[in-house]
Amino acid sequence: MKGRILVVDADPEVVAGFGLFFSEKGYEVRGAANAHQAMQLVEKEKFGLIFLDNDLPGTTGLQALPGLARKSGAPVMMITALYDPDLKKDALLLGALDLVALPADFPDLEKTVSRIVGQ
Repeated sequence: MKGRILVVDADPEVVAGFGLFFSEKGYEVRGAANAHQAMQLVEKEKFGLIFLDNDLPGTTGLQALPGLARKSGAPVMMITALYDPDLKKDALLLGALDLVALPADFPDLEKTVSRIVGQ
């Protein structure tokens, strides 16, 4: 296994898509549908990288980002289907590595993930 990735997105198809691609590349992928579930997972498990959607029920990804990054110790990449330069600016200011627009270019994204998480 190359490393563990957490995908936080309310859309199960997004979580499944990330899971399918990255598990085939040798990563263990876990999913959470909201920030609360994500916090519960990072309290129990160690992750090498977190993909965090902004459009979550309850707490937005931007609101959850600082606490999730602090609690997990893992780098966070924001993901969004509604790309907005202001969202990217805010995410970077709050400590995200980047903002990835969906649908993601998985082969390109895997190069970044490999540098961060892979062996």
